[in-house]
Amino acid sequence: MVWVVAGLMTLMGVGIAAIWTMDIVAGEKVDLSNGVAKARDVDGSLFLPHWIAEYTTAALLLTGGVALAVDADWAHAVAALAAGALFYTSVNSLGWALAEPERRAYAVPMAAGVLVSLVAAIWLLAA
Repeated sequence: MVWVVAGLMTLMGVGIAAIWTMDIVAGEKVDLSNGVAKARDVDGSLFLPHWIAEYTTAALLLTGGVALAVDADWAHAVAALAAGALFYTSVNSLGWALAEPERRAYAVPMAAGVLVSLVAAIWLLAA
């Protein structure tokens, strides 16, 4: 089961980083005219705090997944942080994805994030 959890966490980490990087590069609904640090969405909200949360979650997932795979002593601690961060960012982002019809396709990976975070948390508690 460790390989399943490690693989899912790694996959989610890569996916989060890839989705956000593609969105930033595409510039769709992102005003980058004042630079990345001052990027805003169409409502005027700053993206940077959200991006920090998303990329930190991705980094924790990658680190936790790889650490579980190589059986590092600290793997469970990082994987637990990653599972919690994934649960929060996935649930939080589901509201955003479901609010706009053209963004509903994003609800699928976010719902997968909720599921992966719960599977990882349950496994980590039982391990």
